[in-house]
Amino acid sequence: MDLTTATLGSSRIVRQRNLFLSLTVLLALTSAALSLKVATQEERIVMVPPLSSNVTISNKKVSSSYLEQMSMVFLNSLLDLSSVDVLHKRDMILKYTSNSDASFAKKINEYFADALEKYKNFDLVTYFTVKNMEINEATGEVIAHGTLTSRYGKHGFESNPASYALSFEFSGGYLRLKEFESASKEKDKVNEEMK
Repeated sequence: MDLTTATLGSSRIVRQRNLFLSLTVLLALTSAALSLKVATQEERIVMVPPLSSNVTISNKKVSSSYLEQMSMVFLNSLLDLSSVDVLHKRDMILKYTSNSDASFAKKINEYFADALEKYKNFDLVTYFTVKNMEINEATGEVIAHGTLTSRYGKHGFESNPASYALSFEFSGGYLRLKEFESASKEKDKVNEEMK
């Protein structure tokens, strides 16, 4: 065998060995770094709130039980208010407000701006108790009927029947609020027009 051929063969083997050694060292370093990251990483578990009935979600539609339960969550944040928590509840609702039209967020902001002024000026606290709901699964609209209880200052108290309409859209895997308004006022307006 020729000495130059043997030298070239051995130098190729040495280069390959060095390359594989470098790759092995690199893999060992990345494995050590990954192990360190896993060992120091804080584990978070996301808990889904319990649902009281079965819900179904299909392409762009959700079941009436899901609409009912989400309406309860939204009504709590929209109507169970005091001057202390208006801004917090506004921020919470805006996270789940539809962004398909800018007017949806604008109306919610206007509602909470008006509420903030009223609740501070009159030392107002309100909460809404739902009696029943009309749910339109096809359109994603809910009308909640119940009692709105208001406390003014230390001595004022008022409890009146009220209805509120909510409309939702299913977007990006979430049920998002489009609109919220008093359905009682709409009924009164229709009754006045019919007279």
